[in-house]
Amino acid sequence: MTVADIPGLIPGAHLNRGLGVSFLRHIERCRVLLFVLDVSSAEPWEQFQQLCFELDQYKPHLSQRPCAIVANKMDLPEARENLEALRSRVHQTVIPVSALTGHNMGRLILHLREMYDSYPQNAACS
Repeated sequence: MTVADIPGLIPGAHLNRGLGVSFLRHIERCRVLLFVLDVSSAEPWEQFQQLCFELDQYKPHLSQRPCAIVANKMDLPEARENLEALRSRVHQTVIPVSALTGHNMGRLILHLREMYDSYPQNAACS
């Protein structure tokens, strides 16, 4: 499995702001998507909506690929409250993790493998 890490996709990326279009080209080749959100920040669901908007502006329905949301920074107190609010606002699987402590990374890896294995190999290129 190959992983493309696309950090810092900013508002306006589809208009080639920042490294927008070069980042988005990499995403186009991905079979599944993981949206890593900072759930310690205010309204992390807004981060998710902005990322989906940028993907779909670049290529319609790109954000509709099989995906999950990685709720990072669960080691911080404010993340716990935001996690429940995030889950109530999205339909995707939300996996709470802490990159700092390694909490729940095994579950994340297993879920990613299941998503990858269940998605047809040639579907990402369509």
